[in-house]
Amino acid sequence: MSHLRTLAVGMGVCVAIALIGCGNGTPSSSTGTGGACPGKFAASGLGTPTTTVAATDQLTFDPAATSVGVGQVIEFKNTGSVEHTVTFSGSLACLSDDTLDPGGTWDVEFNSPGTVHYICTIHAPNMAGVITVTGSAAPPATSASASASPAAGATGATPSPSPTATPST
Repeated sequence: MSHLRTLAVGMGVCVAIALIGCGNGTPSSSTGTGGACPGKFAASGLGTPTTTVAATDQLTFDPAATSVGVGQVIEFKNTGSVEHTVTFSGSLACLSDDTLDPGGTWDVEFNSPGTVHYICTIHAPNMAGVITVTGSAAPPATSASASASPAAGATGATPSPSPTATPST
């Protein structure tokens, strides 16, 4: 009887670990910038694509080589009927899409120049492509200041702290 109880507890722990490990993943409609990730990504809506690369049923990316500028959006679109991936390596792995379903899109924006290689891990090594990112590195984001855009109805003056007068005795 104690062996059965030990087995049941052990299985329960394994199920709990599996559920915690699976999680919900990243929602497909979110964008990511992930700290040191050298770009942005989204399932759609990242911006107007400069270039579209099709992932096809012929197990190719079309075009296999393309060029975009820093800050421009490249859209990967699965035009076929089988699942693909868009997988970058190294520091760009954070921009990868591990499931590009038929009809789905994956938008990527690079914020630094260079040559970027990618593959479909399902159909590698033949399904591969290269992107040349041209231009200068994107400037760092700056935070908006209160004086940059006054609130509606404001006079344009920006409040600033001033010393409070202390009565003299």
